[in-house]
Amino acid sequence: MQEKPKICPVCKEGDDFDFIKDYKLKEGNFSLYECLKCKVQFYSPFKKIESKDYEAKDSYNISRFLKPAISRGYHKKFLQSNKKFPQGTTVLDLGCGTGEFLSELEKRGCKVFGVDFDGEAIKSARRHFNLQNVYDMPFEDFFKKEDLPRFDFIFCFEVLQYLDMPLEFAKNLRKILKPGGRIILSQPSKNRMLQGVDEWDLPSHCLTRWDKESILNLFSRSGFKISCASYVEQMKILRGALNSRLRFGLVAKAEEISKNRKVFFSPRFVYFLGRVKGFVISFFPAFFLWFGKILKKENGIIYLELRINE
Repeated sequence: MQEKPKICPVCKEGDDFDFIKDYKLKEGNFSLYECLKCKVQFYSPFKKIESKDYEAKDSYNISRFLKPAISRGYHKKFLQSNKKFPQGTTVLDLGCGTGEFLSELEKRGCKVFGVDFDGEAIKSARRHFNLQNVYDMPFEDFFKKEDLPRFDFIFCFEVLQYLDMPLEFAKNLRKILKPGGRIILSQPSKNRMLQGVDEWDLPSHCLTRWDKESILNLFSRSGFKISCASYVEQMKILRGALNSRLRFGLVAKAEEISKNRKVFFSPRFVYFLGRVKGFVISFFPAFFLWFGKILKKENGIIYLELRINE
């Protein structure tokens, strides 16, 4: 077990913690704790995640060469509920990835901005969708840019777990949000089944774990309230966790064969191979878990809309 922290690295106030679990990983030894004040779970030692730690998964490496399409449940949920926007609506997507969501918002008349840590994802956003106001930089550098507009919508999809200073992040969002604006946020639930199985739920890809209560504890300190809450991708997140645990590197092997032999696998074919492999390996176990009603109500990804509490 790592030394018990003296103060919560998230809320900066809590000094009483529940120990949850030890992890022995190639990156080192970590202990998972939960702060009894803010209810956020965090890893100790609490190490800032650097850009080099954002190593993309096999399917993502391939998919950035293809024109991305909207597939995530939280994107679809927002677009289904917001089909039209007033002229001049400004939106910011923090963690915009390859830009397919921003592109759809641009088609609907929004002025779009995006930021992502992954330079290759930003290149893909520019190449496939001709997005102009997308930036490859840390969020804190973007917040320091001069002449930033204020935004009607700020999207933070699966972002919180990577932040080493979430309190400051929430304060910065308050500064650039228009009066009456909304923050749309999604986050894998810390209460979901198989949490901790997916490698992206562990150091060095993740610092913290959240639920609805802990997210509200964070954002209420910057004057926000939750106006809408639901869960998406209950099935998909189970499949992803199982697929990660049962990964055999088939896609990487196919790519290696294509390099070393006179055999050509197109990026589209290799991407398709990875998708089929993931479906076959993980779909049926996940289906039976779901069908047997073993899933918790809080399973999946939390989808929240937040407004300034006036």
